[in-house]
Amino acid sequence: MKCHKLFLIGAFIMGMVIPTQAAVYGTLKQDMYFDVDGNQVVKESGAGVSIIDEDGLNYLICIDGAKNDLVSKHFVKLQGTITKATNKAAIIAKVSQNAQVLGTVNEGDMVMVLAKESGFYKVKVNDTVGYIYSANVDTSKLSSVEAEGSSKGEEIVHYAKKFLGGRYVYGGNNLATGVDCSGFTQQIMKHFNISIARSSREQYASSGYAISEANIAPGDLVFYGHGSVDHVAIYAGNGQIIHANNERTGIVMSNLHYGKPVIGIKRVIK
Repeated sequence: MKCHKLFLIGAFIMGMVIPTQAAVYGTLKQDMYFDVDGNQVVKESGAGVSIIDEDGLNYLICIDGAKNDLVSKHFVKLQGTITKATNKAAIIAKVSQNAQVLGTVNEGDMVMVLAKESGFYKVKVNDTVGYIYSANVDTSKLSSVEAEGSSKGEEIVHYAKKFLGGRYVYGGNNLATGVDCSGFTQQIMKHFNISIARSSREQYASSGYAISEANIAPGDLVFYGHGSVDHVAIYAGNGQIIHANNERTGIVMSNLHYGKPVIGIKRVIK
């Protein structure tokens, strides 16, 4: 078995014991061996390694649960992007109100970011996979992290936000010159080749399929009214909607429960 021994700057910390802390994981790109208390420990290509710290060139990995060694980042493959928690924060099971708390991270703990979703990041810490609110992680390295599942809903919301501040025009169908609530949703969806009816009542009656508020996701249509549907909005994530509200405010962001009762939610994204 061909192995490769690393000679690294910072070797003075090799073999030292690091206090237990949150860890993230990578896999080795080739066979490697490590000296632990005079004994050779071999880790084969593809073996998982627990990363507990990093500098510009190297990862500090845990060897056999007690000792640690430096490995060049060149030899480690990552599932996601490593960053650190900026505050003590909960890891939740899903992006929704009253979601189950799976665990916590402390300020400075390493987290592996897998994807982003509605103001949260999907992360893996130790063996836990869940979501952390974006304000609680260092985002300086996360500009390239993509929305989970290449979410079309996120793309729809991003496009819709380009029209914030636009005019509300009753019966309007032009995003540049003015739209009403259902004209806004129809034209936004049309941009993504999603065909829906023109009026809010028709959209509710014939477009997509119903989902519960617990399963709401960016890009879903939210219908409002007193007894019958008279308004529609696009769910933007993180408890907010984007909609052509009225002539006074135009196209704005609002809370999901901004005043009018929610009658139902429809998913039209295929």
